[in-house]
Order: sequence, then C-alpha cells, then structure tokens
Amino acid sequence: MKKSLSLLLFIGLIFLSACSASSNSGIETYTEFPEERVVTVQEIPMDSLFYRYPYRVKIKEEVALVMDLHPDKHYYQLFSYPDWQPITPFGKRGEGPQELLSADGMRFYALDSIYTLDANRMKVTRWAFSKEEQIVTRVEDIPLDKSLIRSLDFYRTDQHFLIPSYSGECRYHTVSHDGQSYQNVGEIPTETYPEKNVALAQAWRSFTAYNPTSQIYVMVTQLGEVLEIYDLKNGRQIVKYGPGGEPRFKEVHGECIPNGIKGFVDVQVTDNYIYAIFDGLSWEERRKFYEQGKEAPKGGHYIYVFDLKGDPVRKYVLDKNILGLEIDEERKQIIATCGESDRPLVLIPL
Repeated sequence: MKKSLSLLLFIGLIFLSACSASSNSGIETYTEFPEERVVTVQEIPMDSLFYRYPYRVKIKEEVALVMDLHPDKHYYQLFSYPDWQPITPFGKRGEGPQELLSADGMRFYALDSIYTLDANRMKVTRWAFSKEEQIVTRVEDIPLDKSLIRSLDFYRTDQHFLIPSYSGECRYHTVSHDGQSYQNVGEIPTETYPEKNVALAQAWRSFTAYNPTSQIYVMVTQLGEVLEIYDLKNGRQIVKYGPGGEPRFKEVHGECIPNGIKGFVDVQVTDNYIYAIFDGLSWEERRKFYEQGKEAPKGGHYIYVFDLKGDPVRKYVLDKNILGLEIDEERKQIIATCGESDRPLVLIPL
C-alpha cells in the first residue's frame, strides 16, 4: 500500500511539473469562438472621392481620418463624423522637403494633434488640426533614431513612442518624443525558429494597437495567427496562438519568403475588447489567383473579438473583405475601409 501511494505521489509530481513547464512557456492557444455572427457590410453614402487603396480609418470625437496608401495627391483626408462631409486633405505625396514619400501609419493623440509616419524618410510628423478654421498645419518633424530598422508602425503614449522592432533582437522599442530609442522590450515568441534575425522579424511583422486607459499594447501577426498582449501598467504579457499557428516562412538570402497563411490585417483595442481583422488565406491559394490572372482578395472577411486577456469572445463573418477598422462602441458600429466596394468606407453593426 505504501509503495502504491509513493508511486501515485511520484506520478503526481511529474504531472504537476509538466503542467508548470507548459504554463511557464508563456504561450496559450485558442481554437474557436463561442459566438459567430454572419453580417452584411453596409456602404456609407458619401461624396464621390477617388481612392486608389483606402487603407486605414481613425475617428476622434466628431472627426474621421482616412488614409489612402497609393494616392494621386494626398495620403490623408479629414471628414466630419458621422455625416462624412470632407474637411480637408493633407500630407501631399512627393519628394519635396515638405512632402511625404510614404504613409505608414496615422494616430490621433488629441483632436487637434495628429501624428503620421513616413517610413521611407524614417520620421514621424505632428500635424495640428483647427476645428474652427477647418485646416491642418504641419507643426513638427521628428526624425527617428538611426539605429532603428525601417519602422512601419508606431503609437504615441504620454511617455514615449512604441515602435515594433524589425531587427529580430526584441519585440518593440520605446522611443522618446524626440525620436531617440532608449529601451528594447520583449522577444519574438517563436517556438520553431532559433535564429533571431531580420528574416524572423519580417515574418513576425505585426499590426499594433494601444489603449491609453488600460495601457494595453496589442500586436497581431500579418502571417500566421498570433496575438500578443502587453499590459504596460502591470508588466504582464500574454501570447495566444490561434489555429493558424506562428508565421511560417523560408529564409532566402536573409529575407523572409512566406509559405503559410496570411494572418491579421488590422487591430484595435478598446477599454474592454480587442478587435482584429483576419484573412486566413494561404500563400498557395493566393498564388493560384495570380496564375489565373485574377487579383487576390484585399484584406480579410473575418473580425475576431477577444477580451483583454486574449480569450475569444465573438467572430464576425463578412460578405466583403475589409482592410482597416475603427470601433465606435457608442453607436454600436464598426467603420472599415474596403477595397472591394465602389465606396471606400463601409459600416458593420456590432
């Protein structure tokens, strides 16, 4: 009897040790959503404006900001919200000193303060918006630290900028408001690739979102299906792998060649939830479109909703693919950009 009890205790200790090792890995998984809704994307009626590639939309109080990734003249356009009357374009495309070579991100910090990122020039620009005069004025150019590798996303907090790392050596940088990098944070949560290099960082390139109330910083991978949650207030980190797993790729001459699935397309974190657009189409499926002389779908036709711990809450299945989203919980709607509609902006009921 004593031998049997000893054996059971021994097996129990092994089991507890295995569970502890698993939880300490810091990576959790999700497989399905408890609720699924099929919804119809509704076009927003607005004055005819030509967009080559309507990519992102942001809303602050009674103002909406839309970014065109490949415009003829201006990258950005301000509208009144929710009636969508044009206010003014800004951010002229060009090679001049006061023009932008690229548009790689935009953020409202306050209603009268807009920040944009030009990755080709490696600088953040601060613009002032006058609601009374209905004009946008360029206020400040902030050159980013030369140690950073071509930054493609950013967020301004009260303390600093949060900028994802593309070196493979960390997950993101904290950068002072004058552009100087002073802290490297985290590491890429890969379980497969031991080399922490640029190719790995390219594969793990993520879209990001930040909520100043909760101080939650979120990253979602453009390849595979990985959600990372950084609680900057308490220093906690959560990593969630979905069914698509981590980004899959081949390294060729130091570059990342994707061979898994295309993952998330955009993300936003509110006070209570994380909303993310998901694609899920494999690169093999995308190649078939090109081989048939067709254009592959732009964006994703799923919206995943998680709580702030990364647990699945709801999945929306859309009848059109969308590229960028903005959550208006007060009006119970999602505003999104759409490349598959004659109108660049669409509405999705929550």
